Amino acid sequence: MRLKPSSVVLMKSIFLMARLMQWASDYLLLQSFFQPRKIFELPDYKVDDITITNYTAEFGDSSVECAVCLHGIVGGDEVRELGCNHLYHRVCLDRWVRYGNRTCPLCRNNLKPPATQLAA
Repeated sequence: MRLKPSSVVLMKSIFLMARLMQWASDYLLLQSFFQPRKIFELPDYKVDDITITNYTAEFGDSSVECAVCLHGIVGGDEVRELGCNHLYHRVCLDRWVRYGNRTCPLCRNNLKPPATQLAA
């Protein structure tokens, strides 16, 4: 059976498009895995507004853990308590914010309301 010239052109164009799509997906995959992540801080958002306190274990509760580093919070550690009442080591939460995260690591509530809500 002999193929018509139009079907040969159609098959070649389909193979070409498939090859181009494969190259594009390979490029996107390469870019997503091998680009360095930059640590940045947004200019209008500062974690310094959240107060720092020294943790004191009440009632012998030693089950409090920092959700960022997964280590326990012991008496005397510098912690930040968010509006949702979750506790984190000061250093861990500062690093969390420097990586561009603007939510609580556990419940995903905003760390603080946007500036438009504060003015209202």
